[in-house]
Amino acid sequence: MNRKVGIVTLGCPKNLVDSEIMAGSLQDAGYEITPDHRSAEAIIVNTCAFIGDAKEEAIMSILEAARYKDEGCLKILIVAGCLAERYKEEIIREIPEVDVVVGTGSVGEIPGILNDKLGSGKNGQEIRARKPDSVDYLELTRFVSDSKPYVYLKIAEGCDNRCTYCVIPSLRGSFRSRSVENIVREARMLARKGKKEIVLVAQDVTRYGTDNYGRKMLVPLVREL
Repeated sequence: MNRKVGIVTLGCPKNLVDSEIMAGSLQDAGYEITPDHRSAEAIIVNTCAFIGDAKEEAIMSILEAARYKDEGCLKILIVAGCLAERYKEEIIREIPEVDVVVGTGSVGEIPGILNDKLGSGKNGQEIRARKPDSVDYLELTRFVSDSKPYVYLKIAEGCDNRCTYCVIPSLRGSFRSRSVENIVREARMLARKGKKEIVLVAQDVTRYGTDNYGRKMLVPLVREL
C-alpha cells in the first residue's frame, strides 16, 4: 500500500503550481496524495507570508495539521512555501510538532526528504533551505486536478524590482525565466489533459525573458502558445 500524503495550499496561484509539482513528484516516488488528512502519514503545509493575515492563516493551518499527530496517522509534518523561507528558525523553535521546514528553493527535494524521514524513522527537526536560484523544479511532473477547465502555468520565478514595501525578492530570489520551449511543452501537456484556458503567472509576468533572452519575450511566448 502506498504511503499517503496530504497537501494544504495557501496563498496565490503560483503557490498552487508549486503544490501541484510537489504532488506530481511525490506520486512519481510512489506516494498517494489524499484529501483525508486524518489518514495521511505526512502533511505538507505550503504557506504564504505576503501580508499579516496570510501569516496568521499559515500558522493556524500548521497547528491544525499538527493535531493529526494525536488524532490521526500523521508522522511527518512539513512546512513549505514563503512562511517557511522567511521564518525557518522561528517555526522550528516555536512549533515543535513541525519535523521539516522546506524553503522555496528546495521544493524538488520533498520526495527525498519524506523517503529519508519515513524510511529511517529518525526523529528530530531539520531545515532544508537551498538558495532559490533555479527554475529547474518547474520541469518536474505536475499533478493537475481535472475539476476545472482552466489551469495556471508558471513562466518565471522571483523578482528583481526590490520595492521597499515588498518581501518577495528575499523569499523567492532574483527573477529567472523558463525557456519558451519548456513552457510550450508544458502547455501542450495541459491541453492534452483537457484544459481549455491557460493562465500565465509569475511574480513579474511582463519581465519574462529579459534574463535568459536579453529582451522582453512575453509577446513572442504568447504567439508560440
